[in-house]
Amino acid sequence: MRLAVAALLMVAQAATGTPPATDGERLVTVDVAVTDARGRVLTDLKPSDFELREGSGLLPLESVRLVRASAGAGAEPQATIQSAADERTAAGQDEARLFAIFLDEYHVADGAETDRVRDTLTRFVDHDVSPRDLIVVMKPLDSLFAIRLTHDRGAVRRAIESFQGRKGDYQPRNAYERDYIAGTPARIDAARSQVALSALNALAVHLGSLTDRRKTLIVATESVGRSDRRRGQEYLPTIDTVIRSANRSNVSVYPFDPRDAASGAPAADDLRRLADETDGRSIAADGDTGLRRITVDSSAYYLLSFRPAHPDDGQFRQLEARVKRAGAVVRARKGYWTASPDEALRTALLAKANAPVVVMPAEPPPHASALIRPWFGMSRGEPGKTRVTFVWEPAAHVPGDRVRRTVSKLVFEARSSDGTLVFEGPVAPTGPAAVDEPAGTPARVVFDVPPGRLRLRMSIQDAASTVLDQDVRELSIRSLDGDVTIGTPEIMRARTARDFRVLDTDAAVPVSAREFSRTEHLLIRFRAYGLAGAPAVVSARLLDRMGHAMRSLEVTPDANGGHAIDLPLAAFAPGDYAIEIKAISGAREVTDRTSIRIVY
Repeated sequence: MRLAVAALLMVAQAATGTPPATDGERLVTVDVAVTDARGRVLTDLKPSDFELREGSGLLPLESVRLVRASAGAGAEPQATIQSAADERTAAGQDEARLFAIFLDEYHVADGAETDRVRDTLTRFVDHDVSPRDLIVVMKPLDSLFAIRLTHDRGAVRRAIESFQGRKGDYQPRNAYERDYIAGTPARIDAARSQVALSALNALAVHLGSLTDRRKTLIVATESVGRSDRRRGQEYLPTIDTVIRSANRSNVSVYPFDPRDAASGAPAADDLRRLADETDGRSIAADGDTGLRRITVDSSAYYLLSFRPAHPDDGQFRQLEARVKRAGAVVRARKGYWTASPDEALRTALLAKANAPVVVMPAEPPPHASALIRPWFGMSRGEPGKTRVTFVWEPAAHVPGDRVRRTVSKLVFEARSSDGTLVFEGPVAPTGPAAVDEPAGTPARVVFDVPPGRLRLRMSIQDAASTVLDQDVRELSIRSLDGDVTIGTPEIMRARTARDFRVLDTDAAVPVSAREFSRTEHLLIRFRAYGLAGAPAVVSARLLDRMGHAMRSLEVTPDANGGHAIDLPLAAFAPGDYAIEIKAISGAREVTDRTSIRIVY
């Protein structure tokens, strides 16, 4: 049955709208709108102005980002979206707002209500949606697997113009309705409600898969009704499912009830819940004012990111956002949902069942070798790519290894997720004051790759080229373009003044070790990237093992356009420390911490 299969898949996708996790390290992002007493959006707030609380506890914020989208109609025409990759690329632009319109033909009466939906939404598309914005229009029986946003305003208008309310009209229009939506009016209404809820859930999940920014779902309906699920149908979406998927996906729902206010018909409870619990607003029959409010809500807001303290357990966690500015009015979601273990299991099973059958060479299982200590660094590379740096050192001691094996060489192989070979070749170990010799085996690997998954294989060998072990792992490559960010800090170590002078050369190679002696001298190099036209302001400090600041560290520019920190260790007692680097550009701020240990 198409309805049951579609609903099942949408529930599974909802579980992946925010990736399931069990270690409490998943990043959660919520959108927060802040205005003054006169309703004007405040866009000059700093990260330190925000507080986010879960219950009585204050949540440490990973990042605070201002999003200002284009609300005008004067932008240049946009490229045609022909594929899912085109859609993701277009949705990734901060200037683009994302809108979905669900035209609930099953729950809107024909006549004045239908005309009001067509006219009001057409005016919204013509006057409030800019060429940069992305929009999709969906009806109850449209395919859930062909949802794709578009810049094509003509296609959107045609979809709206074809809308025809069918509330109370039970005549089947196609074979699917004749076969699966039949019976008494009560049974037909129940099936129609289930179709509408499945479509809403699919839209929320799809929007959430494109970006972490705020998205808008406009629902033209008098009421989506309720779905009474029977035994064996627990997987079918409900209003609660839609609300949960919308909140996980940062989707705000705006129900548009086209009934004439003079009729005195009360607003449906399901529509009030959809609006109230997803940070949306209910729109009355005179929808122009409410729809214009949507453009304001989606044009300027802040994204607050944090890492929850609990594992995914399927529970709702209440949030409260505050701003430390007199007269500020804060509007935010009431909280967030974590994925349940059952949802994570369903997602994994469905992904396995629907995976295409591709004959590929058998891959060795993941294995992190205890014989080496690898280090991977990331910085900006060519446009649209991330630069990856790899170095390694032999492990000083392998616990439980009775036969000491001397590691001398390593052959490194990197492939993209589609199997394309990115790099293959030998890599020499790094160490104190190591440099790349022009004619010798390089002590580091540097290459540019697009964001995504990177498959790595390292063949670990002794001096006679005998393979001692293989290290097989995957690396997630993130994009460093377009936002305030800090490249992975590189640590170089020297034990003598002569060694330290070598570290100032371009040939100096970072080390993977994070344990040092008090006789050593460290040079930490990194790059910080600000917003376009607003270079990052960088600072650093040394923290103790409890995270308390011990002292500020001087940050100086280096010859390659990056930054450097000169840190002699003689003055510090043995123990654990962290080097915290902060970059601020505009209203955005990011931090990075690198842990080190002084052992003697």
